[in-house]
Amino acid sequence: MFGCGSLFIADAVPASADEEILAWPAGPNLTGDGAILMDADTGSILYEKNIYERFYPASTTKILTTLVALENADLSEIVTVSYAADNYVSKTSSRMGLVEGEQVTLEQALYGIMLESGNEATYAVGEHVGGSIARFIKMMNWKAQSLGCTRSHFANSHGLHDDDHYTCPYDLALISRAAYGNEDFMKITGTATFAMPTTNKNPEKLLTNHHWFLNGTQKYDYCIGGKTGATNQAGYALVTYARKDGKTLISVVMHAPTWNDVYADSRKLLEFGFDNFNVYKMTQAGDSTTAGGVEETLPSMFDSENKFDEDRRELLSTGTEGIIILPSYALPSDTKREVILEPGTEIGHGDNVIGHVTYTYGERVVGSADIVYYLEDDPMTQEKYNKEWPRFLIPPEEAFTDLSSRTRIWPEQLESTRKEKPMELRPLMYGALIAAVILLLGAITIIIVRKRRL
Repeated sequence: MFGCGSLFIADAVPASADEEILAWPAGPNLTGDGAILMDADTGSILYEKNIYERFYPASTTKILTTLVALENADLSEIVTVSYAADNYVSKTSSRMGLVEGEQVTLEQALYGIMLESGNEATYAVGEHVGGSIARFIKMMNWKAQSLGCTRSHFANSHGLHDDDHYTCPYDLALISRAAYGNEDFMKITGTATFAMPTTNKNPEKLLTNHHWFLNGTQKYDYCIGGKTGATNQAGYALVTYARKDGKTLISVVMHAPTWNDVYADSRKLLEFGFDNFNVYKMTQAGDSTTAGGVEETLPSMFDSENKFDEDRRELLSTGTEGIIILPSYALPSDTKREVILEPGTEIGHGDNVIGHVTYTYGERVVGSADIVYYLEDDPMTQEKYNKEWPRFLIPPEEAFTDLSSRTRIWPEQLESTRKEKPMELRPLMYGALIAAVILLLGAITIIIVRKRRL
């Protein structure tokens, strides 16, 4: 058990890390009015242009729509298209072709949303997942707020223009990064074409992804997904996921003048990221090979390895494989490391998040991860106990009275049992001695009585 409160530990940047070394690469000139390039694994911002300015997202809204649906419903659920879904969305806007009364799985509807940008499908999914379209829109805003989106408000599920429906490049990147963490989302958004099976209202048809980097003449080999968006007020917007040489990047371009411009800007951003940055494991940033190089900064109350089990699981580690992204001319040793320990009041069996480690390069965050303390919770079985005995010097038959129950026995319990055993034996020994004395006295008394009678 640990007390509440936080412990802050920071490393100084090496003296050799002067201002020139800490400079950040200059990015490309773009035609879009707002843009951001974010590393998907660390959340580090590699490029920014008006990232907090308000823009209309158009159909890039559907990234949030799809994410909320995936997190609140099962892909196999049946979505029935209502009259409102079919008729309250413009018939001339982008649609996947659903009609009133049509039944599709949620998965099929989401393919229609992300590939064909089906506006009517977002309405149908919203009604199904939220119970009503109004509640689903509230769910979208709740999700955005939970991700730290402070400059966004969503008024519909599809992105058709509404003055009260807006975001900024930074918020849209946060949403896109959250979606990146969802495997089903990445599978859907990275699909070039999807064979939509026959339904109760429509024959089989092929859905095609509108993202030119996945389809079309501007195909980009490293693209793994994304979403397009365009309205008169929003201009042209594009979100792109791309992966190359161990780096996964998210580019967001907003309010570009043409489709060609928004794709050119996105390609420039991605190439800038791939050409000018390297990724490192957090273990390369410190002297230790455990917990992202933070082991030596942690209090000695934590064991660094499991000495009880031969499997030797690390007891102190980062929650995920920590990654740092840096300019190609920088080294992990140029970073500053900050550790904040915030253990809860209880440390339970299994994984326990006890803090957070953050790496900065200059004023920029270039990597972060949870610090996890693992408390072994494997049950002590008869086989395992026999293997360890006589380390604890307690015979197995005394430790296990009911082998079928596989009762958990911890080393500290065994230790206390060992200490208490002598105390338990003393009363028995005293009792036996007294009984023997009484019997002896009784026998002597009987002999004396018999002799007197004789």
